[in-house]
Amino acid sequence: MKEIIELLAHHRIIPNVIIDDLRSVKPLSDALVAGGLPVVEVALRTQDSLAALERLLDRRDMIVGAGTVTTLAQFDAAWRLGVRFIVTPGFDENILRHGRRRDLLVIPGAVTPTEIMQAQNLGASLVNFFPSQAFGGLTAIEALAGPFPKMQFLATGGVNLENLAGYIKNPNVVACGGTWMARREWIQKGEWEKVREACGKTVAVVRNPN
Repeated sequence: MKEIIELLAHHRIIPNVIIDDLRSVKPLSDALVAGGLPVVEVALRTQDSLAALERLLDRRDMIVGAGTVTTLAQFDAAWRLGVRFIVTPGFDENILRHGRRRDLLVIPGAVTPTEIMQAQNLGASLVNFFPSQAFGGLTAIEALAGPFPKMQFLATGGVNLENLAGYIKNPNVVACGGTWMARREWIQKGEWEKVREACGKTVAVVRNPN
């Protein structure tokens, strides 16, 4: 688990994608890698999301995880495929404990002190602060870092190219997730050059957030 967190911390960005058509998996993954973001979180929101995960996991040059995981059944389906990490939108003790048993990194949704304390007491060192902007964004993360100095945050929800630099500069933010570099409509329309360009701009901010 520590190894995966270190990899996510290295790239700093986790593109969150929604797959409606399996034919888009190959060109989308090519665009992400070409743009400098060999990381992807597939949201389990469509009927083809698990099949998309399976195809992405055939690649050896990407870090692939499953997002919007809300049930143990979804967890097990993604785990059997071989994903590297799981992201949940909210806090579920059962899913977090299940991840420990399966030796698979679960990044649980947590935005309140109570949720973060529960996650920490169950062994989590990284939580999904979602939806970030709606729950106070950087101001909230900075405040929460006081009572929870060892907790790290994946900021998702409302993060975009315009406010990314502020998040990246915060020492408690391991990475940021979002759809701005791989919008659902771009994927549906096959606009891969837009994906590649947005990834490139995102990587540029990560490298020089000042």
